[in-house]
Amino acid sequence: MGYPDFVCMGFQKCGTTTLYQLLKQHPQVALCRDVKEPMYYRVPLWSIMGRRFYRWRYFGHIEEGETRLLGEVNAGLTYGGCARKIKRDFDPDTKMIFMMRNPVDRSYSAYRYFLARGFLPASVFHYDKAHGHAEGFDHYVRSILQDDRKRSQIMKKRMKYIVLSQSNYAACIGEYLDTFDLHNMKFVIFEEFVRDEHTACRDIYDFLGIGDVQDIDYHVKSNEGAECAVSWLRAKQFWLAKGTNYCLYDLCYAMRWMPGFYRKFRRYYRDVREKTLLRDTDKSKVLPQTREYLMAYFDADIRKLESLTGRNLRDIWNC
Repeated sequence: MGYPDFVCMGFQKCGTTTLYQLLKQHPQVALCRDVKEPMYYRVPLWSIMGRRFYRWRYFGHIEEGETRLLGEVNAGLTYGGCARKIKRDFDPDTKMIFMMRNPVDRSYSAYRYFLARGFLPASVFHYDKAHGHAEGFDHYVRSILQDDRKRSQIMKKRMKYIVLSQSNYAACIGEYLDTFDLHNMKFVIFEEFVRDEHTACRDIYDFLGIGDVQDIDYHVKSNEGAECAVSWLRAKQFWLAKGTNYCLYDLCYAMRWMPGFYRKFRRYYRDVREKTLLRDTDKSKVLPQTREYLMAYFDADIRKLESLTGRNLRDIWNC
């Protein structure tokens, strides 16, 4: 006991938070203690805490003889280096769930999300501020894909190029196939998931070997609020505060060991968020020329993904 029976591996901006909220309600599932996305395998230095720490921190609340399935939902486990550590520690029979959406739409959603949170360079932020999200996104992706050096580094420096790297689904999934069997992988298409969450979840329950239940609220919606930053400096302030919060909340488990201090920090963190993020009024969609340009870039990966999933994804995603 202490390692999950199943893991939702990603991808970001593909509905993993909603799935987390739904699985939390299922009586036959036990998820990680107090945290949706553990940073243990995502942040290089954190793994020095050791495997006993992982088992205690995230599944220490599970009693001996527990019959529920242990699960982790973590949209960041396809970052560079995660596969190597997970293949070392997890049982080869661990079931894996991958949630994916049209790669252009995922990239655009990630662009807006990470732009507001200080992950992207100041030049990108200021260009977006002057021209809007649609033009800013087009300028950003072309600045990377038309530069041979940057383009070659997308999958090597995944955090730096997070807007594009996490949309190369087949490349990320392929890193796990030498250890984990394809039959133990479930591929969930975001567009189908949001159309009928209950039906999609029943399919996931069958995959996990658990039953459907009647009292789960399938009207849960998560991560829907579109936000923008007041300024790039404010966005970086929020980025630092958010990173510190992860450290205190996840690694240090501060709400248990330092509850008074952590309450004060949370008040500070909420204050930073309120002063940094505003409701985003820019509702612009991906420009047609940007969509065509990016689809050409993602085409090879989509073809590999179709081989893995056995599905015609280009029809679903209108490629």
